[in-house]
Amino acid sequence: MAANEQLIVALGYCALLFILALIFQKFPAKKINWIYGYRTNRSMKNETIWKAANTYSMNHMVKVCGLSFLLPALLYFLYDPYLLLITIIVHTLLILSVFLYTELYLDKHFNSDGSSK
Repeated sequence: MAANEQLIVALGYCALLFILALIFQKFPAKKINWIYGYRTNRSMKNETIWKAANTYSMNHMVKVCGLSFLLPALLYFLYDPYLLLITIIVHTLLILSVFLYTELYLDKHFNSDGSSK
């Protein structure tokens, strides 16, 4: 695949995930469920943690997805042969960082039993 095509696909991938993040942010899960929202054992302990985890994770996700648009643009000029592959790998790692930062946030603000610190 040519570098121009890879750039278009990589930007499309970033745009798709950014739009999904905006949708999740605009329409967060209102009640604890196993289908939709930030679902971990800790986040599902009570409604307070559920709302905090979903709000924090979606705000972080929108930031990560917004900043990820820079990655394909930079790679296009620096390292174009594997632009799409590198974009997908780095973007996936950035999305996984949302889980790490959300859990750190929950750790800082809530006890293990679900009560506020």
